[in-house]
Amino acid sequence: MSFFTEYSHTWWPFLYLYGLGGLLFLAGIIITIKSGSFNLKRPSHQKWFWVLIFGFIWYLALHGTMTLAALGHEKTAGWIAGFVILGSIIGAVWVNSRIKGRI
Repeated sequence: MSFFTEYSHTWWPFLYLYGLGGLLFLAGIIITIKSGSFNLKRPSHQKWFWVLIFGFIWYLALHGTMTLAALGHEKTAGWIAGFVILGSIIGAVWVNSRIKGRI
């Protein structure tokens, strides 16, 4: 399989999915903030905001690493997955320590 075929069959759908999906996700968050149902001044809402952001990044990274692994780049995918897991742990600890006691 040539590079262009590999790219067009794997990465264009990935970019479309997370590009358009990310825009719609962002639009949904903006709409809920502007409507007042998502108030970032409340600590519990701040925590859920970060959960949503981390969740989107987690699924994007998971899908990307599995795509890389399926294309034969297992070592690169393993390193990226390791960094994503480490970043998720650090992010979760940071959010919990920042929000803890204010809920």
